[in-house]
Amino acid sequence: MEPRTETTRAAPGGWVISEGKLVRMDPSEFDPEAERGVVKAYRLSEIGRYLLNPGPIEVRKRLVGCEVHRTPNRLRLLRRTSKRPQKADIILSGVRLKFPSLKDPDLEAHLKRMIDALRVFDSFGNKLARLDTRRVSHLVGICEDGGGGHSYLKLQGSTDDKIRYLNSHVGRDVRVTIHRAHVSEGLFELRGFPAAGFSPANIYTLYLYSRDGQPAACVLTALGNLDFRLPDPQAVIYLSLLENTLNFCPDFRKAFDACFMGGARPVRLFFNRQLEVDYSKTSFPEVYRDVFRTAQTAAANCNLVKPVLNYLQTAVSLSYLPSETNGDERLLTHLCILHDLRAIEPLRKSLPAVYAEMNRRAFSTEAGRYYVLDSITGAARAD
Repeated sequence: MEPRTETTRAAPGGWVISEGKLVRMDPSEFDPEAERGVVKAYRLSEIGRYLLNPGPIEVRKRLVGCEVHRTPNRLRLLRRTSKRPQKADIILSGVRLKFPSLKDPDLEAHLKRMIDALRVFDSFGNKLARLDTRRVSHLVGICEDGGGGHSYLKLQGSTDDKIRYLNSHVGRDVRVTIHRAHVSEGLFELRGFPAAGFSPANIYTLYLYSRDGQPAACVLTALGNLDFRLPDPQAVIYLSLLENTLNFCPDFRKAFDACFMGGARPVRLFFNRQLEVDYSKTSFPEVYRDVFRTAQTAAANCNLVKPVLNYLQTAVSLSYLPSETNGDERLLTHLCILHDLRAIEPLRKSLPAVYAEMNRRAFSTEAGRYYVLDSITGAARAD
């Protein structure tokens, strides 16, 4: 990366993206196919660049076993007695020992040698050895993600090559390549962010413009050269929501700064619009209790508010692990629920003072106007 340093930025801690500003320039300078017209420019941090970059990232996962897919029996195929696919066999390793990074390298090396010595008692290798490779159509690795989740690992080579790889690497951390940080709609993988940490002063430039009548976007280096084009310019909306969440949800900012300033290990970021929080059944959100006090509104009127709280929600969730040095493997998640101001439009007439106060607290993003409805923290321990 070729960052540009800007010493005038006053905001401390982590940041993602600035507000967009219209600029006068010819976008064909960095995109020959760009159309002349409106160009919107943003300042982009290292974190923002990482989230938007379409290039592959590398993460480390613990290989714990495999899934064995067998070649269907020819007689069974002829009979076609069942349309259900044949179930795969799952083989897991018994070596599940974990220990945190130690300050004493000799002690750490000794513990690793002890774990290697225990491998001869693991039934995993014996089960692989008993496989009839002639009847194995496919082998897929099973990895344990940070916090105890599981994912698949595509293995390369012949069946024998895959078996040798599994025997050599099971119970160990392996490198896994993911096609990009934005793995699916609203979901970002954070474990590929450089371990060196985040420098708030490093800034890139993001431009939004038009190409062939469609939205287009690209990021430039500090020298003004093309860094990369965005496959999906709409992803900028997520960054705008994230930046405002940092600015208006102090607890979320605290977790975010811990992740990118060295106090925790970031795992994933997720923007979810399908929540299961039913505010008609749960306690009245603190933000509305505060607004009712400010607007001097009777508590009995909360029944007018509850029906609109379940619509147009967006949950921004940040999952992370504590610092590796303390050995804590709990997956922590901070959830900030943003509420679209359009959802409370019915309150404009029924509770005008409440609506006016919420409108005052709302902030503008690329996706519309929102306010922080709730902030929740949870934890789960890896098995």
